Amino acid sequence: MSYKLLGEGVLVLRDSYDEFPEVDSIAFDCDGTLIDASNSYYLATRLTTCIILKELYEFECKLGRDFDETVKFLEMLGGFNNDWNKAAVMIQAIFLHLDDVKARKNKLERIEIESYLKQISDQESSPQIVKDALAWMKKIISENLGKFMTRRDLEKILDEEAEKRGRLNQLRELREKLGPITRYGEGMLTTLYDEIYLGEQGVKAKYGGKPRYVSWSGAIEREKVLINEDTLRELQQLIPKGLAIITGRGRWEVERTLGRLIDYFNLDASIFVADQREEREKPDPLLLIECARRMKSEKILYVGDSAEDLIMVKSAVEKGLNALFAGVLTNENALGFFVEKKAEAIMEDVNDLPRLFKREEALWKPF
Repeated sequence: MSYKLLGEGVLVLRDSYDEFPEVDSIAFDCDGTLIDASNSYYLATRLTTCIILKELYEFECKLGRDFDETVKFLEMLGGFNNDWNKAAVMIQAIFLHLDDVKARKNKLERIEIESYLKQISDQESSPQIVKDALAWMKKIISENLGKFMTRRDLEKILDEEAEKRGRLNQLRELREKLGPITRYGEGMLTTLYDEIYLGEQGVKAKYGGKPRYVSWSGAIEREKVLINEDTLRELQQLIPKGLAIITGRGRWEVERTLGRLIDYFNLDASIFVADQREEREKPDPLLLIECARRMKSEKILYVGDSAEDLIMVKSAVEKGLNALFAGVLTNENALGFFVEKKAEAIMEDVNDLPRLFKREEALWKPF
């Protein structure tokens, strides 16, 4: 197996090199591909974790970039497209490592978010218990890389560890407090998380009401767009059936961050999982198959940055869809996985995507 190097920063699987000119449509992931979510979703996960541990158990911690690194590593298991599930697992892992658990209360009241922003650090997490929990999580993830795992799969491992520590009942009580990981308003975690991420305006726009726990501008305000308008304009000219989006987000938050760039995408063909009534999320191949059907595509390229994105494409191909995958390296854990699973293209920057379709710019070098 070898790759072609198309200039600096773009690799193409040698056996797939001649297939890219046949691509007639492209579907994009959002987080880490079109949008930099490092200061929004990751921030919301950290804040949700800090708040629940402090408010319910009187455990105060600072969560740093090593917490984000663990969450990114978690994403490589393929079953963590939903950020609620990431937060739930991280809260449980830290809780399991607490020595002296003091249940303060069973539900949340109004939260002063500004005080918790002080618990977000660019340094390493603290105290040592948190570091131990993160190290334990990384070990568990490392042992299971290459497998497809969901929150429920990891919770079985958490249960085994909790039983060893004599903490199984406490862990189950915590899950009861977090509530169902289903929809906003149905559980503590999902409601708190969305209010932190969307902010007051977003909660009103999406859910038609006022926040229950948190009123502020929202972590979504800190997002940045990764793809340039020039790139989208060029892709529109190169790809005959156009561009679409398949994302775990809702349409409101995608439009909120992309702004006028949303006009480059076929929204009727796009799939916003958070807005659907069906409980279907990546890596379900039917998402890509449905998008391709709506675009009347004969060969579709999906562009994403994590394990579930690649798994979705490979599963869709097994079901007969003519599809390719291009991986963007915004998750530092992704390169080895993409190479091992034979991603058809790998790039450092999503704005290099047009290079895949320009034969005259190809520079053949082995990799």
